[in-house]
Amino acid sequence: MDKKERSYSNDEITVHWKPRECVHAGTCFRELRKVFDPSRRPWIDLSEGETAAIIDIVDRCPTDALTYDRIENGNIEASNTPKPSVAETVNFSIMRNGPILAEGKFTIIKEDGSEQNVKSITSFCRCGLSKNPPFCDGKHNKEGFFPDNF
Repeated sequence: MDKKERSYSNDEITVHWKPRECVHAGTCFRELRKVFDPSRRPWIDLSEGETAAIIDIVDRCPTDALTYDRIENGNIEASNTPKPSVAETVNFSIMRNGPILAEGKFTIIKEDGSEQNVKSITSFCRCGLSKNPPFCDGKHNKEGFFPDNF
């Protein structure tokens, strides 16, 4: 165990934080600031949130920087499975003067938390002109939108 790794517990779970794994995606502190506050020490305070909400946020961590174990009858039981690496699940290609092409098995989680299944190959807009975000509708090509380094 890295000496910088930390664990935080309440009566129901223990959350583990591995700073070397953290990519600072920010889901934790944007979505549940009462519990995950990087301006506070310690930055994780499980007493500030409901266990179900904390688990939801930890499960949405894009890396294994945040994981948790359940505490059952005083015993710790590992309860969340490691997240698969992106390389095992989906591949991304940046198309010159075009979209980001994603190929593999994945689900899009919308802002409201609902899920949208996608085909095994999907094109995501990166120009911002699409009328069907986050998907590419070819608008960049129709509008002649090819900025430098696009």
